[in-house]
Amino acid sequence: MSTSLVTAVADPAPPIRPPVPPKGETYLIGSRGSPHVSEYRDFLERNRVAYRWIDIDRNPLVRFLGASPTLRQRSLPMFLFADGSHLEIPPDTGGEVAFARARADLARRVGLHARPSDDRYDVVVIGAGPAGLTAAVSAASEGLQTLVIERHAPGGQAGTSSRIENYPGFPQGISGSELAQSSLDQAVRFGAEIVVGSEMMHSWLEPDGSLGIELPTGDRVLGRTLIGAMGSQYRHLEAAGVDDLIGAGVYYGSAPNDVVFHRGGDVFIVGGANSAGQASLHAAEFARSVTLLVRGPSLEDSMSQYLVERAEAHPKIEIRTNTRVVRVAGDGKLEEITVVDVETGEEEQLHADALFILIGGEPTSTCAKGWLLRDAHGFLVTGPDILENGEWADAWPLQRDPYFLESSQPGAFFAGDIRHGSVKRVASAVGEGAMAVQLVHRYLQESNEPRRR
Repeated sequence: MSTSLVTAVADPAPPIRPPVPPKGETYLIGSRGSPHVSEYRDFLERNRVAYRWIDIDRNPLVRFLGASPTLRQRSLPMFLFADGSHLEIPPDTGGEVAFARARADLARRVGLHARPSDDRYDVVVIGAGPAGLTAAVSAASEGLQTLVIERHAPGGQAGTSSRIENYPGFPQGISGSELAQSSLDQAVRFGAEIVVGSEMMHSWLEPDGSLGIELPTGDRVLGRTLIGAMGSQYRHLEAAGVDDLIGAGVYYGSAPNDVVFHRGGDVFIVGGANSAGQASLHAAEFARSVTLLVRGPSLEDSMSQYLVERAEAHPKIEIRTNTRVVRVAGDGKLEEITVVDVETGEEEQLHADALFILIGGEPTSTCAKGWLLRDAHGFLVTGPDILENGEWADAWPLQRDPYFLESSQPGAFFAGDIRHGSVKRVASAVGEGAMAVQLVHRYLQESNEPRRR
């Protein structure tokens, strides 16, 4: 035994075949800087998939066996499944489209429900955040054949929150993951079909008024109606070096596993809204220090007062207003950030172990570009706001006015953060999700006569 191990270390040329994982378990192999690796880890964890993370830079067994050079020649990250098969992610091929297809393939390989079981539904819900899951519960409980398509994991951004304290009915608060899981279980119990790891790649209008949707797997489904609840994503931070260190100390959002990974470190959080406040309080449970970097002059403009008071009172949290990140740097992992005072222009270099970016929100609505009315920031315009836009008001095809959450395409409704004018709170998204289903019923029951020109 000892001789074969010595030989392996001395001559690593033969490719090393990792052991087959235990039944039902998956290996994720890569480094923290591998493309999308933090998103893959979060995807597996939030969907409760058993897996082991093998960091080729840190895992002692990889170094002991001399496997690191061999693994670095592969396309990383790489997945090894319980049946001995594997999945390599081609580097930089196709951008986000390739990532969407790889994620859908991964979902299927780890046993998630990754493909729809039918090709026609009464209502197709895009997104399983608070608005989408509420819509699924309401629609399925009222007898509508309901399909939910979720690209990442049920719960959306709210699902990563360590504690939601201003949602009615939970006086001590509830974690985003608990709320998401309860809503998911409820939707499934009523008969909603939930597809995970997929998303709307293309959409079109059928001659009978149904809405067609194509998924990364190539599957096509038709919905008599659609409820878009895709939410929003954190805005890109315009700072030098950010893209080079994504997953290696720099993160968009604050996934719990990434926060805990930097236990005992100096953590920085960029943002001034509720998500940033919750993330700072959560990180303070593990980090040596937490610094909240706020571009504006105060937190009160965008953060709930109870979070402002807790952040200001916490001994580990420092709040720096009028501050912007302009550079991040590190050798393979984040080591330093440069911030600037927006009033004086003075720069300062700070040691950093982690940087979590939670700034603003950009709607995930690119698939609607050129098809549905969006505002200047990409949010979907719905209801009366459509008729206030002269160009689109003339194009509205029906005699009746658009329903409150209805888009410029009759039968396509939008709820939650993706909608122009929405209130960015979980309770508001839940309310809009329930309302959208009532408007779907009204749409299906009415004649929807064409407009007389």
